[in-house]
Amino acid sequence: HGWVDRLGRRTFLLLATAVVTLTLGLLVLPAMGLGTFGLSEANRAWPPLPLHLAAAVTVIAWGFVASGRPSRARVGGVHQAQRRGVVRMLGVGLLGIPAGLGLAWRLSLAQAQGMMAALFDAIAGLSPRVTPASEHYVVSKGLFPPRVNGDSWRLEIDGEVQTPLRLDLAALQALPSVTRPTTLVCISNPVGGDLIGTSRWTGVRLGDVLDLAGVDEGAFEVVLFGADNYTESFPLDAAYREGTILAYAMEDAPIPAKHGFPVRVLVPGIYGMKNVKWVERIEIRSEAYLGYWQTRGWSEEAIVKTMSRIDTDVATDLGDGRWAVAGIAFAGLRGVEAVQVSVDSGATWLDAVLEAAPNEWSWRRWAAILDAEAAAPSVGRLFEVRVRALDGEGVLQTETVAPPLPDGASGIHRLITRVPPS
Repeated sequence: HGWVDRLGRRTFLLLATAVVTLTLGLLVLPAMGLGTFGLSEANRAWPPLPLHLAAAVTVIAWGFVASGRPSRARVGGVHQAQRRGVVRMLGVGLLGIPAGLGLAWRLSLAQAQGMMAALFDAIAGLSPRVTPASEHYVVSKGLFPPRVNGDSWRLEIDGEVQTPLRLDLAALQALPSVTRPTTLVCISNPVGGDLIGTSRWTGVRLGDVLDLAGVDEGAFEVVLFGADNYTESFPLDAAYREGTILAYAMEDAPIPAKHGFPVRVLVPGIYGMKNVKWVERIEIRSEAYLGYWQTRGWSEEAIVKTMSRIDTDVATDLGDGRWAVAGIAFAGLRGVEAVQVSVDSGATWLDAVLEAAPNEWSWRRWAAILDAEAAAPSVGRLFEVRVRALDGEGVLQTETVAPPLPDGASGIHRLITRVPPS
């Protein structure tokens, strides 16, 4: 009580605010990976000032409100009312710190999200967050999609199940549905290729349908048959993943014929070759099965490799002396933790800004902010950009070059980028 009186309440509140700000700047923000006081060079999308100011203002405001107007009554020479006021000030002020942090977090997050959206919207040539159905890649074993009548279409679930099923489209659509963005990438996609896309799909969980049939104990393989005489398989546990669905809609409309009308299978984490289109039959087995492409030398597991791509062959002027290049990165179910860009042939790498993925099954867009003059002083207005990604398990994308056959391409994407005249 005595030292608070000697300092004065306002001085005490200012000191408390300083303690909070120093705690945030020296402990909290560095722990978040944003650097001391949020001043990391990589922290371009999270301004630290609102976080500090909001916490300071909240502590001061709560303290003054809590302190009240103390009584003049004296008991034993001690200002009891003043003491109670100080205690209330300390208690409520401390309670106000979490509220201030929460408010600051929301303000900073909203500002960061706004800045992030503005940054990505400003970059010309960057892939959209969700790929329009008309622009989504198409790869099939046949030249033309099979003709499937939605009214007469039936899906059969048989094999090692307790109750074989035969569902029409209406019955399938009557089951509980989910809608979610999912990225598909073709196993034949080369480094930097465009055989990848993210669309919003609607359908039912494959696991829910298999539960209706009742899978026999000991079964471990799911074999799919398409209307184009295409066959493929994947492990039973993949069928029960949350993201695995029997999709009947793409971008809130029936799936176009070229993408698998009326129903296709989506299995996140594995290449598109196993995401069977025009599916008509699903058989559960207790022995391995080699599908159409496996018998031709392609991978049986077909696990998606970590990849990243540069979309912008022309840098975007941000209007402040800096330029931006951008692209997409994908690592299947492992997710993308970070993306790095180099403009000096891999000698040094710059952390890119990452857009939040809509879910664990989708790609992430990235943007790198560059000083173009420093990046390419000796080659006019051209410079080479390289990109690599770090997956959610902490594994860096390999630089080892491999062709698509048999289990997907690998290597670092490089692109000569032009800086247009200012």
